[in-house]
Amino acid sequence: MSRKRLVRRILHLILIGLLSVSCSKSNGSSEVSNEELDRNWEQYTIFKQGNIPLLLISVHGGDIEPDFIEDRTCSQAVTVKDLHTLEITQGIESELVKLGYQPYVVINKLHRKKIDLNRSVSNATCGNPITSEYWQLFHDQIKAYRSEIETKFSTGLVLDVHGHSHEVQRIELGYLLSATDLRQENETLNEVAYKNKSSIRHLTENSTGLQLSDYLNGAQSFGQLFEERGYPSVPSLSDRAPKEGEAYWSGGYNTQEYGSRYSGDVDAIQVELNMTNVRNNASNRSRFTRYCAEVILSYLETHY
Repeated sequence: MSRKRLVRRILHLILIGLLSVSCSKSNGSSEVSNEELDRNWEQYTIFKQGNIPLLLISVHGGDIEPDFIEDRTCSQAVTVKDLHTLEITQGIESELVKLGYQPYVVINKLHRKKIDLNRSVSNATCGNPITSEYWQLFHDQIKAYRSEIETKFSTGLVLDVHGHSHEVQRIELGYLLSATDLRQENETLNEVAYKNKSSIRHLTENSTGLQLSDYLNGAQSFGQLFEERGYPSVPSLSDRAPKEGEAYWSGGYNTQEYGSRYSGDVDAIQVELNMTNVRNNASNRSRFTRYCAEVILSYLETHY
């Protein structure tokens, strides 16, 4: 029996035990379905191998809610779906494929009520052993693709696609630097301490004449490429940092784990998409994915 099969069987036995205890609360009998006994997690994921040094991740746009997975109710659980981010991630992939480029893709189709894959396993699952198995499978795939990118291309980029509901309608790009960090003068931002805490540490250490500030708010920054195509973004040359009191997401678990802050040669950016003109209707989503593919290719060609 394979290790994966053994782990599943153990989890199934645990589930059977839990169900048997709950039987006393019901007048009917409880039976474990075939789906529960032999779950096919692959139906809830999209994994695609790529041919360029880019990995697209989408974890909060799924809408499937299987009955056999309990909703997350622990105190730290956030269960709000990032509307249309799954479709946008697939749209970006589709636009890149039209141009002859296949990115690596890891997408979750389960609703955030069931699991949050931008968290550590305990927070992601609220201690549910069933979804812990799924969390491991999902993140093992990210690690495998990230490792393959390093092997094949020496370096690369992870983009973790999300959606925010903040008042200011702009794209928020997270490099693991806080809004306070981003408000520092460029001379300060270029100090080693800020480079080392960023999710693009490797890029800054292997650049040809560019500093961290150039990648954050310079003319060739990721944000400025969006700005030039009509999508307000922070940080960028046009908008260096959120103002005091403005909400901003600086990056979560995936950006921290799969960027280069701690190790490795693959960088990461959390891409938080606003609603207006980006996600709010099919026409805007289609237009955005075309421009986003342009931005990504320009960024990769310039920096990778």
